[in-house]
Amino acid sequence: MFNAIRTFVRENPVRVRAGVGALLVLLGQYVPGVAEFAGSEAVVDGVTLALLVLLGESASRKVAAKYNPYRNVTGQ
Repeated sequence: MFNAIRTFVRENPVRVRAGVGALLVLLGQYVPGVAEFAGSEAVVDGVTLALLVLLGESASRKVAAKYNPYRNVTGQ
């Protein structure tokens, strides 16, 4: 079971990071203590946006490196 989850995470970085982003959004929207701790809902939304952008950028680089058709042609 653990190996299957690990394999899924390694083969689908974009889906996994999108899932993490969705959990962050749900946490910020449905747990009132998060907004109180952060100070306001705008702060929660800003932090969530920044994390989603960072997760998406990192995942897209990982996928682009994995599926680059010119990777072996240029010797890089």
